[in-house]
Amino acid sequence: MSKPKDPSEVVDIIKESIEASPRKSRKVRFHNLRAKFGWQSWTVQRKELVARLLKEQGILAQPPVTEAGLNDWIQLSMPIISDPGTKDPVSPPDEKFFSKLMGAHLGPERQVELHFVARLFHALDYDDDQEAAGFGFTLHEGVSKKRVEADFVYFADEERFPGGKPLVLVEAKSSGHKLDVATEQARSYANALKPMYYAVTNGDVFTLWNYQGAIPDVMVLEFKRSELENRFDEIYRVLNCETVAKAYDAKLMKWSELQRAE
Repeated sequence: MSKPKDPSEVVDIIKESIEASPRKSRKVRFHNLRAKFGWQSWTVQRKELVARLLKEQGILAQPPVTEAGLNDWIQLSMPIISDPGTKDPVSPPDEKFFSKLMGAHLGPERQVELHFVARLFHALDYDDDQEAAGFGFTLHEGVSKKRVEADFVYFADEERFPGGKPLVLVEAKSSGHKLDVATEQARSYANALKPMYYAVTNGDVFTLWNYQGAIPDVMVLEFKRSELENRFDEIYRVLNCETVAKAYDAKLMKWSELQRAE
């Protein structure tokens, strides 16, 4: 019978193993993770304790340990996550803006791009010089390469890739379109451009992911268009241009530090 161990010490060891791994992540079966703690039973309280200890050490478990089944694979990584922004909009959009945006009939992808994505990002303080619609670039897949276009890439200023700072890459789909495939598409584009965030939307739902590179990305925001007015301040604090530009610079600095430590 395994002897129970100090959970904090076990999590410290897990953190050390993640930091020592080439990919900065570990993939384990949940029953093997559980065995590390020496517990015979995995109560709700113990799951919550481990989840809290992992979070305190900056370790992300996907899926969360509170939701995983006994034989599920769990990816443990240490993503670079910026603190939520604190900047509030200086001039929040008025009721007319929200009424128009939330009431717009969105059908084809082009309508979602023009009547939802572009208007939303302008309200988040991105101007025309920062918006690259239909942004083309070369996507490398193994030994092959092809020319692709991201629906939108929002840069820190008018300078474009490769010299510019890609803050948010957005893939738009037609209304009602499922976003699973679009998310994979956006991530493949993010692997080439390495933005701070990538987002996917069908005009009804908007999801925002923090791009992490070699380790699993992290969803940082999800909202429905119908929630936009009530949640605008929250969305603005995460996605406004100034905050994202600062987060982008901080992430690059952290990545550089990790590379020098290898």
